[in-house]
Amino acid sequence: MSRLTDSRLAVVGAGTLQTAYVTLHDQFQAITTQAKRRFETQDWAGMQDDAAARLGLYRRIVALAEAALRDLLGNRLENKLIWASMKAVYSGLIAGRDDWEVAETFFNSVTRRIFTTVGVDHQIEFVASDFETPPTRPQSPVYRVYNRVPTTPELVTTIVQDYRLAVPFRNLADDALRVAARIEAHMAALNTLRTVERVEMIKTAFYRGMGAYLVGRLFSGSHSIPLALALIHTPEGVVIDSALLDEDSVSILFSFAHSYFHVEVERPYDLVHFLKTIMPRKRTGELYISLGYHKHGKTELYRDLLDHLAHTQERFEIARGQRGMVMLLSLIHI
Repeated sequence: MSRLTDSRLAVVGAGTLQTAYVTLHDQFQAITTQAKRRFETQDWAGMQDDAAARLGLYRRIVALAEAALRDLLGNRLENKLIWASMKAVYSGLIAGRDDWEVAETFFNSVTRRIFTTVGVDHQIEFVASDFETPPTRPQSPVYRVYNRVPTTPELVTTIVQDYRLAVPFRNLADDALRVAARIEAHMAALNTLRTVERVEMIKTAFYRGMGAYLVGRLFSGSHSIPLALALIHTPEGVVIDSALLDEDSVSILFSFAHSYFHVEVERPYDLVHFLKTIMPRKRTGELYISLGYHKHGKTELYRDLLDHLAHTQERFEIARGQRGMVMLLSLIHI
């Protein structure tokens, strides 16, 4: 490799990182895809193993990419001009991907491992995304649409059956009646038109622990109402354990204090932006974290901080107390 020019090294290095990221993506998806079967067969030990495996996957692939680049670049490992060129080439390589934003964060993870960067370095990191708007278009919506049906229980039944879970329900008809009554009571409290005009449900279920969650939104008049149905197993069969119909309840469900969801999605950007419509106060970074993209979630949170600092006169100050036992805190909550 010592005979390669700097520009050629940048091209080869970018290709190496792209290959590593594709490996990460494929293995992440392979683990995530197992969640439906784990839920259907009540394989809770397997679900726990998958959660642990997926959590350790990112660090392992980053370490492999770092080792490959150290071997490739040799004594030019910390040449920032090569890395700046590598970043530009890599940006072009991922421009056709549906998960470009997560791929950018992967590049950052590798550079920070090699340079042990303090702060940020715009030259060799995607501090802001290279893409102001998505570089690709979705092939289909992330959600499925249900137009008005004769009765709300019939609507609930159709929604649940469309997820094609290979499990027996204890009594789906009774569950649908209870959920429908809950929806209608909630609409009455909001003083809506009392009829569900349209429902949009994310096409794949969210799995976590021993539960499965069907997530979407329903429309009645000018109201858009969050909808999340929680499914659990009982000895007699699966039941709809609860129906969440307000932003606060759904937001708690997606809190990153919980473990990460396993949900099949090729285009996380669209999924996150759909979720933002039912949880507008939830930070974008928190939603990425809740879906298992914890590193990119941190990237989004940091970008929120930079955006805040760019539009405020507030400044950090040293908190009183023993050095090493306190943190730097903003004067206002962000």
